[in-house]
Amino acid sequence: MVEQELRDLIYAGRESRHLEYKQSMSWDGDARAKITKTILAMSNLRDGGTIVLGEEQRQDDTFDPIGIDPSDAATFNSDNVLAFANEYADPYVELYLRRLELNGKTFVVIQVKEFEEIPVICKKDYGDILHRGKIYERSRRKWESSEIASQSEMRELIEMTVEKRIRYLARVGLLPAPAVSSAPADEELFEKQIEDLR
Repeated sequence: MVEQELRDLIYAGRESRHLEYKQSMSWDGDARAKITKTILAMSNLRDGGTIVLGEEQRQDDTFDPIGIDPSDAATFNSDNVLAFANEYADPYVELYLRRLELNGKTFVVIQVKEFEEIPVICKKDYGDILHRGKIYERSRRKWESSEIASQSEMRELIEMTVEKRIRYLARVGLLPAPAVSSAPADEELFEKQIEDLR
């Protein structure tokens, strides 16, 4: 993602299924587990997602980009975040961490890639935050990272997995190449139409 796109996400002011804001916090204790839960959930989303640290929630549920405390920002290191997240992810997750300086404020941005072949499952417990054997996702009902709780959420994940498998089998020559539609899916169009209403 180019820097201008990251700036746009930082100043968007509202969360979405693919974007989560967090206040200033350091990479330790329960904060690591909460961020990891979001990472696991976003890895199970088509196109992944982005976490921005340095956002303060207002009373009207919009967010103010106040920046992350420099001492908190210093605790975020790509290798440490990736290593911790992958202690809980099966299979592994891929992410990119960046620190951005905008208008004299520092933001930590974690970009999470969607799973490569099969959905990501939590492989061990962390207190009341992470639970072994659970599949986390970003709910359509409320912008939060939670366990899959409905057949529609599970169906979406299964469909993504099947699509990936079909593409793989076509790539190795075991199936004919699938037809690719250039038109956006109905769900994508609907999400774009209602985005401004949130």
